Amino acid sequence: MHRIARLSGLLALVACTATPTIVENTATEVAVRYDGIVNKIDDAKQMAQRACAAKDKIAKLRKVDDQGLGQHFGYFDCISPSGLP
Repeated sequence: MHRIARLSGLLALVACTATPTIVENTATEVAVRYDGIVNKIDDAKQMAQRACAAKDKIAKLRKVDDQGLGQHFGYFDCISPSGLP
């Protein structure tokens, strides 16, 4: 019975954290939190690409930080498509 309750709680937590979220968005970088279960780094990169595109730039993955269940972060640099500033 306790196992079912824990599993239900975990599923509820995952449902709440499933959507990648931008936690930092500057002219030069974007940081995206994702759960690592439902969404992966590719989902975070899509979100970063949209944020950088609003600045006429593209997202380039700089670092991944895995902090445990539901706490993964992708750090992206927003660079010009030509690679020049």
